[in-house]
Amino acid sequence: MCSSAKKTFRRLPVSFHRTFVPERRLLFALLRFAAGGGRGDIQEIASVTGIPTGKSSGKVGPVMDYCSAMGLISLGQKGPVKEPVLTDFGRAVFLGDPYLQEEMTQWLCHLHLCSRETGAEVWYRLFWEGASMLPSEFSREDLVAFLAQATGSKSKRILGPLVVMYREDVSFAKCAALIEKNKRFSRRKMPVRQDFVPGYTGFFIDSLEKIAPPGEQVSLDIFEKHCGLRALTQWSLLEQEKVLDLMERDGALLIDRQMKPWILKARIDAKEAWKNLFAKLI
Repeated sequence: MCSSAKKTFRRLPVSFHRTFVPERRLLFALLRFAAGGGRGDIQEIASVTGIPTGKSSGKVGPVMDYCSAMGLISLGQKGPVKEPVLTDFGRAVFLGDPYLQEEMTQWLCHLHLCSRETGAEVWYRLFWEGASMLPSEFSREDLVAFLAQATGSKSKRILGPLVVMYREDVSFAKCAALIEKNKRFSRRKMPVRQDFVPGYTGFFIDSLEKIAPPGEQVSLDIFEKHCGLRALTQWSLLEQEKVLDLMERDGALLIDRQMKPWILKARIDAKEAWKNLFAKLI
């Protein structure tokens, strides 16, 4: 049985980004700093990484927050000294796609950013909650009104870099999770692709481990309640089942199809899954 302990949500606040877009070159700079065992205060990190900063504001803080919410680093802190440490996912990205150029990498960062527990407030509200509360297409005014009500924020800049992020090549245009066309917005469905299977697997197994102890069975509906994968990907149940089938064929998962909803059990741990992240990309 999975744990019923009450979860503590640590989503980043509405304005954490200070309107800065997550530039992939800056995310790489911080990943490289973390990979080298770096630590320091904001000014020291800026000096070593080249991430722009000033005496009272700059991009180092938002970049660290983005990397943390995207699941790429964990962040230790003692006084003003910060120590970013690569997660298993972050290490796989740093070694296999350090500039986050691959569509799959961007999708996985996006999924983490939308997490109910450790993501960012605006992304969670739009892509998880909004999947059932917003229509398939909506105007900018609809989006602003929805986010203002969902977050309780009165900020006139509540969208921040949300829209720009998914259309700028320097950021996450390749995954393009949010599309704007003729002044209407829509959320793009995550592709179901054979070469993305290691990515699905890493995210899925990592999420399972956050729900229940290793080796324990979890029903698909419990998984969805905690992780919201169908909402975030826009997959139908049939598409999700196809992805699970592909994961099972790769030996990562055991599925009991006699039960409805399906019962799932991991055959590998998340560390192993993330090591194989780029195994099928050409």
